[in-house]
Amino acid sequence: MKKKNILVTGAGALLGQGILRLLQVSDFPKKIFTGDPDPRSTGHWLGDYAITIPKVTEVNYIDFIKNIVVKYNIDAILVGTDVELPIFAKHNKEFLDTYNCRVIVSSEEVISIANDKFLTASFLERNDFPFPLSVMANDIEKLLHIEKKIGFPLFAKPLDGARSQGVKKIENHEELMELYHPESNLVVQQFLSDEEGEYTSGCIVINGKCKAIVTLKRDLRDGNTYRAYRNDLTSMYDEFIIKIAEKLNPDGPVNFQFRILNGKPVIFEINGRFSGTTPLRHFFGFNEVSELLKYYLLGIEINEPKLKNGIVLRTWSDLFIDEQELNTLSTEGVFENLNPIFYSFCLKK
Repeated sequence: MKKKNILVTGAGALLGQGILRLLQVSDFPKKIFTGDPDPRSTGHWLGDYAITIPKVTEVNYIDFIKNIVVKYNIDAILVGTDVELPIFAKHNKEFLDTYNCRVIVSSEEVISIANDKFLTASFLERNDFPFPLSVMANDIEKLLHIEKKIGFPLFAKPLDGARSQGVKKIENHEELMELYHPESNLVVQQFLSDEEGEYTSGCIVINGKCKAIVTLKRDLRDGNTYRAYRNDLTSMYDEFIIKIAEKLNPDGPVNFQFRILNGKPVIFEINGRFSGTTPLRHFFGFNEVSELLKYYLLGIEINEPKLKNGIVLRTWSDLFIDEQELNTLSTEGVFENLNPIFYSFCLKK
């Protein structure tokens, strides 16, 4: 079987590194190309060929990626940061039609809904799914309305925030009024208690049908999952989440984060992509990255995974890079045949 050339962007991000880790253990022939503006990005050393690329905000970004696709005959692109999703969604069809390169990304509409917490809540409400009551902090009347309707506490968070960054718990009227500003990008939402835990569901959706779902209960630290659990109860909401996933209709991976209110899951965040917990699902028995690439590139159907119960405890590991290798990537912008030294959490062999 001919090797497939796979480019992973965002090699410096947790998401990109998770994708790269799963690519390394995927059971089909491939060459892994990594893209990131910073030569020090850890993910560069998880692939076979490292390339420093422009930031997505630079005007030559998409043309630079197109040149990589042509020069290295890239078969598929996996997007490793949120900020790159909209531009890849916009150019997705062009990559496929012109370069026969499959970008794993959903439509612009799906990305817009997932990247905007107010649009997320509106999507859920419009389709009669449980949703957190939400208003924008740039509308004083609506702020007063949500206070009157459900009282305190409330959550305030950036419209496009992730990993709980910028989230503030609002306890009273004075704190709520302090949020108001005509140009505010904060969304104020119904407070969802984590008394029954917080959950993350990763789904693979193909042509409107959910092919696989893995739901984990999780504990957070600094907005990231550092413990994840699966047992006989964590999948009890799968059928409910599947209906939402199929209604949203992403192309490939989608992630739902939810808490429980009145016995039902209430989604407070959608990620229209792989997620930071994607590598954890591999430990329970499903490599989302590998299965999706084998479907798109090799025509292998995705089967319902056989999952294990247990707990994942996340740990730090370390990576040593020779100075000469780092200098080569820094000065030349590309480096092949990388030779890093990995040190696991436990240094004993």
